[in-house]
Amino acid sequence: MEGISAIAAEAGTRKLMWRMWREHLRFHRPKLLWILLLTALTAGLTGLYPVVIDRAISMFVARDARILYQVPIIVVVVTMAKAAAQYFQTVAVQQLVLMVIRDLQDRMFMHLARADLVQVEREPPAQLATRFTTDVTLIREALTRAVNGLRDGVTIIGLVGSMLYLDWTLFLIAAVMYPLAAVPIQRLGKRIRRASGGMQEQMGETAAFLYQSFAQARTVRAYRLEATESARAKAAFEQLYAALLRMTRSRAILDPMLEVLGGTAVALVIGFAGWRAAIGDGGIGNFSGFVAALLLASQPPQSQRNCRSRRR
Repeated sequence: MEGISAIAAEAGTRKLMWRMWREHLRFHRPKLLWILLLTALTAGLTGLYPVVIDRAISMFVARDARILYQVPIIVVVVTMAKAAAQYFQTVAVQQLVLMVIRDLQDRMFMHLARADLVQVEREPPAQLATRFTTDVTLIREALTRAVNGLRDGVTIIGLVGSMLYLDWTLFLIAAVMYPLAAVPIQRLGKRIRRASGGMQEQMGETAAFLYQSFAQARTVRAYRLEATESARAKAAFEQLYAALLRMTRSRAILDPMLEVLGGTAVALVIGFAGWRAAIGDGGIGNFSGFVAALLLASQPPQSQRNCRSRRR
């Protein structure tokens, strides 16, 4: 049943994203192309960082006098270009998301203004207003995370290109860790989804209990059932606490696991690079730049994992 629920949830998410594209996003194609261009530029400049490190260390080891002026200028130009691209990309993403939210709010209000009056009066005004504020904010965060996920994916591609350029042998060693890490992370993801589903189910049961208890407050007072209701409430809160703690523990495992896997990949790279240096092969510049690229490449997956955890 849990597998069926997970598949249904994924299908529902894809359906909603397709509807968002069909009804809103496809009308802003020039803005989307501009965002993609800025995203590719930011990712490409990020991928240049390890190459710059490689060049700087190689020139330092060779006692090249050009390091006094060439490398600082390159570093300043690359960092300023990336900062500018990142700024305009962030602004463009938020502008697109806010435009979609504005159109969505307009459509929602027009729908409610023309809806049956009995249906409108059936819901409290505060709940209707929440759909235009809190619910829309959740949609905005989801759209922002989706675009940022695309940015992180392109950044990883750029860093992989840097690693292949610097040392393809070290890249193959580091790449072995990713398939090995996929299995435990996938299992842990299923565990987190189960814990999240149990937590949401328990929250629903607790909310139903509270609604029923408050609705029958007069009956509880009349038959002096305060102690019984308090005991039931304590049991419900205890079960909710246990469900939240299970979900917290499941999520807390993932960061240390990624840390260990990343450290193992770096250790393998350092060991192999040390062996090559001992036999007189390989340079310190390539090695330093490669390690920098490897560490930078580990940041986007962790940030996306945090986003998925918050979304659940």
